[in-house]
Amino acid sequence: MADTMLKMKDVSKIYVLGNQKNARKAQKAIHNLSKKYIRFTKKGNKTEAAKAEKFIAKAQRLFTEEKYEQSYQSITGRKIKPKSGKGSVVHALNGVSLEIKAGELVAIMGPSGSGKSTLLNMLGILDQPTSGQIHIDSSDVTATKGRNLPGLRSKKLGFVFQSFNLVPTLTALENVMLPLKYKGLHLRTRKKQARDALETVGLGDRLDHKPAELSGGQQQRVAIARSIVSNPAIILADELTGELDSKMTEEVMRLVLKLNKAGQTFIIVTHNPDVAKLCRRIIYMKDGRIEKETKNSR
Repeated sequence: MADTMLKMKDVSKIYVLGNQKNARKAQKAIHNLSKKYIRFTKKGNKTEAAKAEKFIAKAQRLFTEEKYEQSYQSITGRKIKPKSGKGSVVHALNGVSLEIKAGELVAIMGPSGSGKSTLLNMLGILDQPTSGQIHIDSSDVTATKGRNLPGLRSKKLGFVFQSFNLVPTLTALENVMLPLKYKGLHLRTRKKQARDALETVGLGDRLDHKPAELSGGQQQRVAIARSIVSNPAIILADELTGELDSKMTEEVMRLVLKLNKAGQTFIIVTHNPDVAKLCRRIIYMKDGRIEKETKNSR
């Protein structure tokens, strides 16, 4: 049985915009109790963890109903005066639970505003959930101190973006070497690992080419080489074919399938059904929740 690479449990993310003071107070109370819940769970204190989980569920329900004063009181036991303020409250993720095994190729789809980008931010440790837990390759992200998150991110995750995000003044080899710069590796080792990654994606003959000298498909392959050079547990791809034509999309997806067949785990956010149908699992998001999942046989 494959190891679990990623596990999310009841993850919610709330953004309070504008002058919604009581909503902010309730949000902070939920977040603080969620951190206590994580500590109780980590210490094996099942009684306190169960109690905290019950309070969190009630507070979140009241928050969703826009009863911010009652939500705050349900956790703290203190009353606050009702206040109306300008602004809005966005429930970007609502109790998302998800498990992804090693070697999976997963697509995430959904309309704009469905929560795809927020979910990717949570998975990429680019933002912290309001409540819930996230584990990546056995590391408890939500229990990790902020100063240790960049190191965890660089060690466990690789990223591929729609717009490639290559440094235009650097060669393909230098771009792929960048993630290794902060690992304390000798220059010779960095060059070898970057060269190996570029050869893996079929660009061993383009080491000294700058982005402007490469096609869109080749630039995305450089970006993929950069994402795999640190041997991450998971590669997160955000619309990796969004700026490519159909021919280049096929080229890039053939590479993704090749890497996945070799054991690399991928999570791809996409609007393209042709990309999604190549993935083994498709997760459909709607209104901050997982609406449904389907599986493809290939």
